[in-house]
Amino acid sequence: MLVLLAMPVILFLGSCTKENQVTPADQAISADDQLRAGELLVGTVSPGLYKITKFVDSGDDKTGTFSGYTFDFQADGDLIATDGNGNVFPGSYHLNSAGTTLTINISGNAALKNLDDDNWNVQKLTNMKIKIRKNGPDVVVFEKI
Repeated sequence: MLVLLAMPVILFLGSCTKENQVTPADQAISADDQLRAGELLVGTVSPGLYKITKFVDSGDDKTGTFSGYTFDFQADGDLIATDGNGNVFPGSYHLNSAGTTLTINISGNAALKNLDDDNWNVQKLTNMKIKIRKNGPDVVVFEKI
């Protein structure tokens, strides 16, 4: 009889493991990380025209620096940035074979220098969004226009 009474307690305690517990930090998903309708995870950069919707440099939000810019990620690895005044800046990008590092080579002005020649860690790659990060607080989010 004692065994029958102990079984529910043992089963209950066995189901309460640390792996099954969800913390508030696990539940907090930023808007950058949520998939939108029609958005699919992909293994390569989807060619097309993008804009920067988030740019954090050394912890400072500098998204406004790229207001009016467009970035044309082309299938052959070319990257063409156009600023709000119509100035065109050619460059390139390369995604490593594991899909974990995106290197951007582009220059021409101070704003683009912040993107240039860095090995960015890929945080999210979809058919509509590219989210990259460097060690530390630097984050860039490109969204398809």
